[in-house]
Amino acid sequence: MSRIALQAFLFLLPFGVYAVWLGVSGRGWRAPERWRGVPLAWLGAAGVALVLSSLLALALTSGGSTRALYIPAHEKDGVFVPGRIVEPDER
Repeated sequence: MSRIALQAFLFLLPFGVYAVWLGVSGRGWRAPERWRGVPLAWLGAAGVALVLSSLLALALTSGGSTRALYIPAHEKDGVFVPGRIVEPDER
């Protein structure tokens, strides 16, 4: 669930920054004309770019080696052994 929340936060971040910028510059962040058209498209594109870049970074930096083996959960001598990922030399 935290990954979904992180992705939602990253998508909404440009919209929040734009709203703060409108408020600080005195243009009024509640004015509907400030949110229509091109700014909305750019904010959406920026949000999608942030989400995709975070997913790419997650894919490149997480996970084990490509030779690792998954041993599923099983029962051994009446004791539950949870699933795990082991390297080939650890068996």
